[in-house]
Amino acid sequence: MLRRLVLLAPALLPLRAHAAPLALVPPCGQAPAPPYPATGQAPNADVWTEPDLKRLSWYPPGCLRWDNVRTRLAAALAGQFRSPRSLAQHAARLSGVSALPGVRYWSVTKAKWMPLVSDAGMLDGPEGQSIPDPAPADLKTGSVFHYFETGRTGRTVYRLSVYERSADRIVVATENVSPIRLTILTAFEPGALESVTFIDRRGPDLWGYYQMIRATEGASALALGKDASYLNRLAALYRHIAGIPTDQEPPIAR
Repeated sequence: MLRRLVLLAPALLPLRAHAAPLALVPPCGQAPAPPYPATGQAPNADVWTEPDLKRLSWYPPGCLRWDNVRTRLAAALAGQFRSPRSLAQHAARLSGVSALPGVRYWSVTKAKWMPLVSDAGMLDGPEGQSIPDPAPADLKTGSVFHYFETGRTGRTVYRLSVYERSADRIVVATENVSPIRLTILTAFEPGALESVTFIDRRGPDLWGYYQMIRATEGASALALGKDASYLNRLAALYRHIAGIPTDQEPPIAR
């Protein structure tokens, strides 16, 4: 498959092909892969197909808390950015889902910048009523929340779990509770789209960001083979957390 050297630079560089799949390692007590870029450089990102993962003999490490079921696709982005904001302020962006309609990503099919979602908000349960976004202090280790996103194809409910929260690190996981649909077809059955995001303090005003997502056996073939879409959405969320304009040219992939 094509491996992407992802650069959010003034000019979009061509995709680079590698002879062998790159490693896929979240920052769980070891250096991640893709690696964090040098300070001031754009994030590194990649997509792995099921054959790639089999060649790597890859299985989810324990820190992700993912079941060892079939993984049909995985994607990851590693970024590093400078910001005077505190961890609590970064955490507020992670849980501030009501701001997601203002996040934009490059739509390959539409060939233009589009809102990531048209509406989003916290819920008091998987089938509950809308409530305000949680305060940063509410994001404690073990906390669980529910939220919804509404897009072009309908409304999806997600679970947000705080795996870890310390003075210098927060780890947050999400998974879809309700199906994700494409028109009248189901792209992801409940629980088939999982994500884990790590934010770590790496120095004075220096932060590491790593997000990994996967599609499991409950994902339709309709949701696979869309590498550019996964990369552009990962980049949009990274930019949102890092305080970079989410529609800054160029996108990762066109």
